[in-house]
Amino acid sequence: MPKEKNKKEKGQLLWFRLVLFLVPRLVSTYFRLVDLTSRKIFLNREYEDQICRNKPFSCACFHGTMLFPVYYCRRYPGVIMVSRSWDGEIIDRSIRRMGYDTVRGSSSRGGKEALREMIDTIKERDYCSGLAVDAPRGPSRKVKMGIVVVAKETGHPVVPMVSWATRQIQFRSWDSMILPLPFSTVVMAFGKPTIVPQGLTNDDYENLRQEIESNMLAASEQVEEKVRNLKGKK
Repeated sequence: MPKEKNKKEKGQLLWFRLVLFLVPRLVSTYFRLVDLTSRKIFLNREYEDQICRNKPFSCACFHGTMLFPVYYCRRYPGVIMVSRSWDGEIIDRSIRRMGYDTVRGSSSRGGKEALREMIDTIKERDYCSGLAVDAPRGPSRKVKMGIVVVAKETGHPVVPMVSWATRQIQFRSWDSMILPLPFSTVVMAFGKPTIVPQGLTNDDYENLRQEIESNMLAASEQVEEKVRNLKGKK
């Protein structure tokens, strides 16, 4: 109860209202600048051509490398889960400015309800979906079970997406979040898709979770190696 009260009080503060107004606009403008000024290289784009362009899918991102994939995928109508934290309010408004719908929750707060709302929204609107699969608290690059549940309930394939850049800021956060800089080369990889069937046992869930994680780590290695090679050519 005190936490909810504090959140409500913060939402009434002038500085916080200004942050909620300004930051989402700055975020969308910044990523337009990155998009316009940067060279883009896509790896394994056949997965986008075969899956993403033809039917709804579930996008799996690592929290630390999700920024550019989220911006890129705005062309696919979808819903994204955002935490209920106060900074989640800023993220929520930023994502909505990119054209997405959102649901609010995480594995630590309101996760089950948000997951159910996300699944219902996907089915009702024939949407794609997006999850930061290691959020909200990590461990970094460790896939949690939510993406498997979403894919099983919707029948949508899971498509990993990761990115890296020749010029970027890497923050000292739990997820080592990267922010691509303008006038760089952004490398984005589509990972091998995973189909999640019906009638799963507990072991099946875990095996599929591990498969998604393995595909995401492989795609991460690809983008990082590509960027190392690009830097070596300079």
